[in-house]
Amino acid sequence: MAIDRYDWHYDSAEEAYRERNNISGELTDEQSEEVCLYAADHIGLFLKWIIESGFEGVESDPEGCELVRKGEINGARYLMEYCDGKFWDVDVSDEIRPFVAWYYESDENLFLNDLESVINGDFYETISGDTEFNAVKPLIDKAYSKFKGGD
Repeated sequence: MAIDRYDWHYDSAEEAYRERNNISGELTDEQSEEVCLYAADHIGLFLKWIIESGFEGVESDPEGCELVRKGEINGARYLMEYCDGKFWDVDVSDEIRPFVAWYYESDENLFLNDLESVINGDFYETISGDTEFNAVKPLIDKAYSKFKGGD
């Protein structure tokens, strides 16, 4: 089952991209690829946390996960290149799936609220690097600890 997908966010990301860059008309392939990364960014930040925490699913691509761990690609690029832009329940281990449902998929938008507290601006205006990840990671860690009953 899909947890999140970049294409669910593409139209909003494209609208923000066009407005920010004063673009009308058709986007180039390069611009469309950039919009995909904007649409995938918030998903990618969470996926990076999953990968760096060792909670990736058995169907996750080991080579791609290693590139994320080494910092050679970010989570959004991993999502687009190794997951076809889709974040599935099989992308996370059975152990962490209940946390993902509670934190990422909840109606309370717990993850997005945490992310919003560290990213200035719209979700669709950032392609995250280490700075953004290092800002949101402690919030995810805290939420995970709380979920496990440690807080």
